[in-house]
Amino acid sequence: MPPETAAPAAVEAGKPAQGRKRKMILHTLAYVVGGGAVGFAYHKLVGCSSGACPITANPYISTLYGALIGLFAGGGLGR
Repeated sequence: MPPETAAPAAVEAGKPAQGRKRKMILHTLAYVVGGGAVGFAYHKLVGCSSGACPITANPYISTLYGALIGLFAGGGLGR
């Protein structure tokens, strides 16, 4: 078989793998964004008025902490 006809078949075989990779990235990203939203909501709803709580006193830290928990929950580092 000439190489011209074999190459498109090889390219098409890679498309499902690209679709799975995109789906995994979107899945992990959704968990990270959701975790960040939950972390920010935790700061707003529970928070720490005295400033003595290292995680909930600062909205940036609580959002980052929530996003990190979302990353772990989504399995982002294991793939």
